[in-house]
Amino acid sequence: MKCSVTFRHMRKSEALRGYVEEKVDKVTRLIDRGGEAQATLSVEKHLHVAHIELVIDGTLRIRGMDKSEDMYASIDAAVERIIRQVKRYRSKINDHRPSSHSGRELPHRILQGPSLEDNEVKVPQVVSKETIVARTMSVDDAVMQLDLASDDFLVFTNAISQRINLVYRMEDGQYGLIEPHAAA
Repeated sequence: MKCSVTFRHMRKSEALRGYVEEKVDKVTRLIDRGGEAQATLSVEKHLHVAHIELVIDGTLRIRGMDKSEDMYASIDAAVERIIRQVKRYRSKINDHRPSSHSGRELPHRILQGPSLEDNEVKVPQVVSKETIVARTMSVDDAVMQLDLASDDFLVFTNAISQRINLVYRMEDGQYGLIEPHAAA
């Protein structure tokens, strides 16, 4: 597996690079498909941060991140998180059976924000912008990908409808699906 290591706010270290590559090699033994690994090592204030991401077959992303006072400990903890996710992924693949429901039968939930008082005016601001690639996958695959990730939602292109969809994790552990359509 190809592994790239980036150093931010710290000097490049061949010892750290080799350590990351060694740890990633151990993880790739659990995965029987090809891919690549991207590791970013940085220092934020007094903490050493290790962010490692595996991209498998261009579609599956498994991330591990940890902060500690020692870079080697951060790398170890990030890799351990990835190993847990890979093991969970492998068990889900083994247990995964195609469901008989279509994506439209997933439970939906309408989120309602807090109501504003009549005299209270809030002006919304865009404070963050991110561009993502909406990969093509089935609803079941999107739910599995979301279950593996620590994110609360996943934007993807539905393989059946070829439209952008969003699957999200609800508070009760179930999943919701949003299929946007243009107004008529």
